[in-house]
Amino acid sequence: MTGTVFFSLCIIFLSIGFSRQLSCGPGEVVDNCLSNCLDYCPVKENQDRDCFAPVVCGTPRCKCAINRRRDVNGTCIPTTECPPFKCNRPNEEYVACPPYCPTDDCKQATPDGKCPLLGRILIVVECIPACRCIKGYWRRNGVCVPYEECPLQFLPKLLIG
Repeated sequence: MTGTVFFSLCIIFLSIGFSRQLSCGPGEVVDNCLSNCLDYCPVKENQDRDCFAPVVCGTPRCKCAINRRRDVNGTCIPTTECPPFKCNRPNEEYVACPPYCPTDDCKQATPDGKCPLLGRILIVVECIPACRCIKGYWRRNGVCVPYEECPLQFLPKLLIG
């Protein structure tokens, strides 16, 4: 009899616990299948590159909303307010929220630095702080070079004749 009462109480407490809505703090949202992505402001480049969704979802938890990261105090702040990390390669600078297009790759190089893709759709993409090439420079084999040094096969056809 005691075992049955104990079992019944366990079921009641578990069902009450699961029926409660998880409440998150300012700038946070509930994530039902939390990935291993870092939620904090990065302190070095490529810190959150290897980020995958889990095969098995765990318990729902709070995470920072899109384009927000946790600061050193654990508060979710806009990604653009994260302290910059150091960029060590020549002709690079820290960019808190680099554009999706153009990237800094020679394959998308244009003299004016505008996106070469026609018909862009304005969508919100997640800010992933990165070291990007400074204005007028584009990345070739991992190195930021002046626009003129990008291989001709990558430059837009109307620019090379």
